Amino acid sequence: MKNKLTRLSSALALLLLLCSLVSAQAAQTSPSGTLEDLQVPAPALAGNLLGDPEVQRVFVYLPPSYKREAARRYPTLYLLHGFGGGPLAWIKGYDGMNLPVEVDSLIAKGLAAEMIIVVPNGRNAYLGSFYTNSPVTGNWEDYVYRDVVNYVDGHYRTLAKASSRGIAGHSMGGYGAFVIAMKHPDIFGATYALSPCCIGMEGDLSGDNLVWNIAAKVTTRELFARPPRSFEDFFTVAMIATSAAFSPNKDRAPLYVDLPFIQKGMTLVRNEPAFSNFRSKMPLYQVEQYRENLMKLRGIVLDVGDHDEFTHIRRTTGMLSAEMSEREIVHAFEIYSGDHSNRIRERFSSKVMPFFTAVLENK
Repeated sequence: MKNKLTRLSSALALLLLLCSLVSAQAAQTSPSGTLEDLQVPAPALAGNLLGDPEVQRVFVYLPPSYKREAARRYPTLYLLHGFGGGPLAWIKGYDGMNLPVEVDSLIAKGLAAEMIIVVPNGRNAYLGSFYTNSPVTGNWEDYVYRDVVNYVDGHYRTLAKASSRGIAGHSMGGYGAFVIAMKHPDIFGATYALSPCCIGMEGDLSGDNLVWNIAAKVTTRELFARPPRSFEDFFTVAMIATSAAFSPNKDRAPLYVDLPFIQKGMTLVRNEPAFSNFRSKMPLYQVEQYRENLMKLRGIVLDVGDHDEFTHIRRTTGMLSAEMSEREIVHAFEIYSGDHSNRIRERFSSKVMPFFTAVLENK
């Protein structure tokens, strides 16, 4: 009996070893996608006052079957990065993210459909464009939805329709992804905003934040030439950059901004018309205006970490969800356990890719 058990154990061990070898070989021979690093014309940025180039870097991930199946067309996902980063944040950045490896793995496991993934640049001389149109920073919204989309559809085998085109992003990119989809449902059929910034003027974007005073004292662009040295540094730079996008003033060199708050006496007060211009860019106050557009989308998701360092993000994502619920706009909103950036890679794999696999048309 003992000999039989020994032989059985040896056989099982051998079987497990063979299975592991087969699995390892299959993993090594699984087809992989390809990543292309491009320079794409950006006519929408022509004449911007910051001197940013009219050709911008764009990464395009092509799924494993793209080169084998020459007649096949694919849905497309556009990924927008956050403030201070660049397109490499999605390629090899967030939490050790390696986009081609991550997506290849999801496809091989049957957890995501094959799709083309496009990662454009949104970083400008002020470290962030907020993917919006501005006479100072250039028309970055037009660049994404028109210049980049037209280039990709013209050079790759996409399913060139809104129902097969999605847009997602983190932080500044989450803002851009939501607003661009909200304004252009004929281009993008679904959106996923991860921890989106700048949804509304609450918390640390309100007049209670004394960093607005510090930003008002900045008179040169030197601050943008080095990495932020503190959270206060980061906020100062971000406030100026946001104002260049939301409340620009092309006649006010060298920064070309009007801040939404100014100091009078011992307090910060609204600086009109800059305050109204700044606020008008925020989707929390645009839900009714764009209600019909939002209802056309095939899917909308917002999320935020319960320990997000930015109080305006924690507050306004929930407020935006409430505004949409009140108007019967179908969407999903999730508060997850985490801070502003510690779970981006995980959520991209477990939430973002399955979401677009489910909602984008594949033919």
